Amino acid sequence: MKKHFYITTAIDYINGRPHIGHSYEKVASDVLARFARLQGKQVFFLTGTDEHGAKVAEFAKAQGMAEQVFADQTAEYFKKAWDNLDVSYDRFVRTTDPDHIQAVGEILEKIKAAGHLYEDEYTGLYCVGHEAFITEKDLVNGMCPEHQIKPEKITEKNWFFKVSSFTDEIKRKIEKDEFKIWPSERRNEVLSLLNQGFNDIAVSRPNVKWGIPLPWDKEQTVYVWVDALINYVSGIGFSGDEELFKKFWPADWHVIGKDILKFHCIIWPALLLAAGIELPKGVLTHGYLTIENQKISKSLGNVIDPNDWVVKYGSDAVRYFLMREVAFGQDGDVSEAKLRSRYEGDLANGLGNLVSRLTNMLEKYAHAEVPEITEPHIKLEEVEELVQTFKFHDALAKIWEAVAWANQYIDETKPWELAKSDDNLKELHKVLAKLSAQVYLIAQKLAPFMPQTADKIRVAFENDNITKMEPLFPRIEK
Repeated sequence: MKKHFYITTAIDYINGRPHIGHSYEKVASDVLARFARLQGKQVFFLTGTDEHGAKVAEFAKAQGMAEQVFADQTAEYFKKAWDNLDVSYDRFVRTTDPDHIQAVGEILEKIKAAGHLYEDEYTGLYCVGHEAFITEKDLVNGMCPEHQIKPEKITEKNWFFKVSSFTDEIKRKIEKDEFKIWPSERRNEVLSLLNQGFNDIAVSRPNVKWGIPLPWDKEQTVYVWVDALINYVSGIGFSGDEELFKKFWPADWHVIGKDILKFHCIIWPALLLAAGIELPKGVLTHGYLTIENQKISKSLGNVIDPNDWVVKYGSDAVRYFLMREVAFGQDGDVSEAKLRSRYEGDLANGLGNLVSRLTNMLEKYAHAEVPEITEPHIKLEEVEELVQTFKFHDALAKIWEAVAWANQYIDETKPWELAKSDDNLKELHKVLAKLSAQVYLIAQKLAPFMPQTADKIRVAFENDNITKMEPLFPRIEK
């Protein structure tokens, strides 16, 4: 078994605060990172913030702040959000970090030295929302469909990257599964884009001051998308820690949203090939989250701050809800009403009730001792494979089958009745042992999804003197 595991999330653009859509990706990545650690792998888990570009400069100016001050403040919001959700990252990389800036310069110098960059004048349609050039065929009624703004027609001199020189090689690697794209519909989408042909892309902008200057042309700064992609290598020591880089690169998985597929599955591999760097092993793509069937949007006023949910329901409840409610790889809808329903049904009345009932009975009927753990009734052997195939919602559904079985087993065996007669003590002991084994296994399997809850259960059952546990999921006032 490979001993190292490197997983990354997309880094978040700091033109806004963290929202629940960002949280979904971070929690899913964290589940995979924690699962790999439980398998004994040495894990490096990278997340962070994307901090350059015209849009950030505009936001900072609107708030009367210097760009770096604005970036520092906003990056802290994201960091706090992931800390509050128990996202166990190893580094929070920022594109304003000195080692990242150095790595960007080094990689572009390599690509230029290899003859893959050229200077040219370009006229095109520029979408401020995307911070990218788009084409006429991308427009709907003359507007960018995602941002509902009309793109500007601009002419400027840029440095261009010959993406077209590498598209055949990228296609070959995808088809041979040397570069994996999951799920298969996203893989097919990328192959379709490659078959259509891919234009060369600008890697610099002349009039964007808040960015990384090109090492050989200080009038130009590195295009924000190129700058951002390089975090995946800068974050593990490409410039300055060769040992760390060799240990963990290539990445096992880049976890991204489907809206940035093209950048991660065509442009990023092309940049790496041009720089002579090995490609990541694969890209994992999730769908969009909607809120009550509407796109998450500041203009609609439906942006949910994950911290609000964490404060009210607890981090494990939010993690559980996100992973159980929306199948990874597909679009899904979330709302506080759905979260509350899961909280009250699955968590408080399901798992929480089970643990409370069992620890209470152990305290009363087993002299506060956990019986010697026997074989659990439901072994949950499928859970590992379901996590490894990114079926997080199915993995949790399986675990909750065991929760339901244990609650039903208590109802059927009625330990409180068995305890009334000395003749039934052996049977009572057997029932409590069976339940203890099942609950302990449930906690083990839950660890990547709900680390705090799993730890509380494990600690309680490893204690020499077990007492009734406080409610894992207290009642939430409406």
